[in-house]
Amino acid sequence: MRNVLLIIGGAAALYFLGRYKFSQKISFLLRGVRAGGGLTNPQILIDLAIQNPTNQKATLKSITGDISINGQYIANLSAFGDQVILPNSESLIKLNARPSATGVGQFLVTLFRERQQGISDTFVGTANVDGVTYPVNETRKIR
Repeated sequence: MRNVLLIIGGAAALYFLGRYKFSQKISFLLRGVRAGGGLTNPQILIDLAIQNPTNQKATLKSITGDISINGQYIANLSAFGDQVILPNSESLIKLNARPSATGVGQFLVTLFRERQQGISDTFVGTANVDGVTYPVNETRKIR
């Protein structure tokens, strides 16, 4: 009986050590933000990568956040559903945001006014991975 308890305790310790290591090493990278949809149904397509450098798989349960361009809020998004993040790999998550009319207007004004200075996309939000909430704050400079 004592050996069984030691084996169970060791397995639990390895599991929680892996979860801790995952929480210290998880990385979110903003890979792309582009316009999509049509004139009557504009969308912003976001590619967000999650890197899992551990030996355990993880499951992304949900992700929510706001997208802004050069500091101008464009749209918010939320995605729910399980997506497996394989061990020692990067998983690409494709997200769709539906901007408001003012968000589209701000995007176009920012695009034309500041194209010489450069454009940066920012995603700020939270991700629920295996029941643990992680902050996401990623910026990507286009030019």
